[in-house]
Amino acid sequence: MDVLFPKGFVIGSIEKCMMDYDCKFIEYDDEEAINSRLGSSFIVLEQTHFIAHYPNKQVKCDYNCRNRIMKDLLSDDPWVSESYLVEKIDDVIRSKSPPYLLFTNECLRDSSAEDGSIIANYITVDIPRFAEITRSKQCNDKFFMVNLGDDQHLCCNIQTLETYKYHSCVRYSVLDLISGGSEEGFNQLHSKYDNVKMLTPIPKNPSFKLFDIEGNSAEENREYQLEMYDQDMDALNFFDGKISATTYYNQVEVLVVKYSIVDGIHYLTYDNKYLHVADGSDEISLTDQIPNKHQRLYFVPTEDNAFIVFKWNSITFLTLEVFTNSYSSCSFKEEGIFTNRSAGTLEFFLKRV
Repeated sequence: MDVLFPKGFVIGSIEKCMMDYDCKFIEYDDEEAINSRLGSSFIVLEQTHFIAHYPNKQVKCDYNCRNRIMKDLLSDDPWVSESYLVEKIDDVIRSKSPPYLLFTNECLRDSSAEDGSIIANYITVDIPRFAEITRSKQCNDKFFMVNLGDDQHLCCNIQTLETYKYHSCVRYSVLDLISGGSEEGFNQLHSKYDNVKMLTPIPKNPSFKLFDIEGNSAEENREYQLEMYDQDMDALNFFDGKISATTYYNQVEVLVVKYSIVDGIHYLTYDNKYLHVADGSDEISLTDQIPNKHQRLYFVPTEDNAFIVFKWNSITFLTLEVFTNSYSSCSFKEEGIFTNRSAGTLEFFLKRV
């Protein structure tokens, strides 16, 4: 995404955010640079706020929600004006809560946990120094988080400098506990910490095999019906480009997929496109390209030759949420840290065509 700023604007005067990894910062000195981009998604930095340019509208925004707005700009389903996380005050979109500070040296893409953050880079982990930096910024000054790399995260209570280390896949759940900045949130995290430390993704099995419903090993390039296990009244289909479910009475076409293995990674394809989780989404959609690692699906076999679908390197699995008699959403839910996997788990199976 293009980020335009006027000549003389000091980029260092605004806080960095995760979406900057996907941006090209461009200095401009006349309005033609803006006019030539109208109809596309980009932002323009100004001294006290920034302008988010959507294809069909412009929105004035406060810098405290820059990461969230920029992620929304790249989304297929913009929500900025409806989100409960932001509000409009004096015609300016603002975050309802201050951003938190995340120390990191890499881009993170597989969770919404970073949406409300600003970032800072570091060389070595220095907790007292990180606390000082956090207090000096316009952000939540009750805690900070650190991406340690190797799928490890850490959060710190600034009041006590007590730290908690855990697998990155549960960072959203930890953030949900402490984001209010109250001591009660940290008390809850402290009492649940032993469980938090044990929450890790299911280990990848190098000898993994996927089976069809008859117990046969799934074969590459063979066509299979993809169906939900123990959901006899519903059929899978693609609605608005994303996989969902509807009643069989609607007589939708059977969803036919193929099984594919690329460089040892297992995929399902539909219409020669890969099933994946797009950036910023919690639903399965299609892509022409081999998905990036954080966009992959991970299949976990269960009894009766069925399987559960997880986000890659995550404990987040696909669930079914019924909205109407004819539409149900299949989406990944970043549930609380004590979610029971057996409750609401959506299982699938493959049936030879």
